Amino acid sequence: MKLDGSNRNPDGSDHRRLLEKLNAFLALEKQLRTAGSEGEIARSACSDCQMLLNIDSAIFFRAPYLRAIAASNVIDIDNTSGEILDCRALLQRHGPVDERGQAAFESGGTHYLAARIGDFGQLLFLRSAPFSDHEQQVQRELADAVLQAFLARRGARRRPWHLHLSRRKLWVAALLIGVGLLPIRQSVLAPATLAAIEPRIVSARTEGVIRSIAVPPNAPVETDQLLFTLESAEVEAEIDKVQQEIALYRERLRMTRQYNFREAAAGHRLAQAETDLAIRHLELEYQGDILRKTRVRAPDTGVAIFTDPSEWIGRRVRAGEKVMEIVRPDARQIRIDLPTADAIELPQNAETVFYAEANPLAPIRGRISYQSLMTTDGENRPASYRLIAAIGEDRPGIRINTQGHARIYGARVPLVYYLLRRPLASARRWLGF
Repeated sequence: MKLDGSNRNPDGSDHRRLLEKLNAFLALEKQLRTAGSEGEIARSACSDCQMLLNIDSAIFFRAPYLRAIAASNVIDIDNTSGEILDCRALLQRHGPVDERGQAAFESGGTHYLAARIGDFGQLLFLRSAPFSDHEQQVQRELADAVLQAFLARRGARRRPWHLHLSRRKLWVAALLIGVGLLPIRQSVLAPATLAAIEPRIVSARTEGVIRSIAVPPNAPVETDQLLFTLESAEVEAEIDKVQQEIALYRERLRMTRQYNFREAAAGHRLAQAETDLAIRHLELEYQGDILRKTRVRAPDTGVAIFTDPSEWIGRRVRAGEKVMEIVRPDARQIRIDLPTADAIELPQNAETVFYAEANPLAPIRGRISYQSLMTTDGENRPASYRLIAAIGEDRPGIRINTQGHARIYGARVPLVYYLLRRPLASARRWLGF
């Protein structure tokens, strides 16, 4: 069979055009792979795709807000221009929704062909003629090439561990759960006082008016040292009276004894005189005991603690009324009033730290040695449990009876329980469950 030029290659021009498009596609893929940034990838996809498809223009919109970052034959993009705004609105209305991430639609005599580029954005083609199935297939292949270029660029820029951040929400949730389950020591803050251990109470032993105080406040005292004196004029007058009566009854007894020698029937008079004298002696001892009670002495060695002496001198006190305390400065403890609303489960010998209001930078550490099961209501304070803590290492520079706050540490609980304990308690009270 004889072949001429036309018979030898009747479709030579089509083959050449197909080969040119294939070479153009391969060149575009190479250019996409060698792009130096994501912006260069977007600009190459918009400008160089015109060799593959007969389009009027192409625009690349960056996810997630569909911001135009590249367009064919355009250097600077104005996202406020009418054409960009119209294209963005069309994409939001007719964006790629099919299973292949592609959409073809028409609006105002212009045909659009959009393709989703993973989570990077969307590539939009515009022209006046409809897009054929073959052209749509070419755009899908081009979109895959652009996506691979973006993914390769992202992998080259990030370290390997950044690949896991694609599941950011799961990592954040796992991190929050892990942090919420971290065990921490539960603690509460309560008012506290640096109090003395077993202070000796000094009170009036009888009712009377304080005449004088022999020691100044916070002065060291010894055992049996005179502390204060009550008015004793009445008692001393009564003692003088009784002493005079004793002298009178003693003389009466002497005369009765002389009379008893002459008259045997007067024996009962002698017994009566002896009894009256004994009664007066008992009265003298009683008044002497009252006189001794007007002079109050220190029951132990220590420091006398009381308020301004001018507040006590001339003041009438009842028997048993507290006037001062005798304490040992080196024997101290932490007295804590834990509100019932803040009561937590405390282990044995729970740790506590006392912070004095006058010196909060010098904490005193101790361990709980006593927990009361009864509540007390203090002045302007809610119902509280009384706790006593033994001091581990004291700070002599902090004075006794110093007010402050103590932080009490309980058992370990999850962090989420520690943070939500109070809100949950408040919610339970408000909601009633």
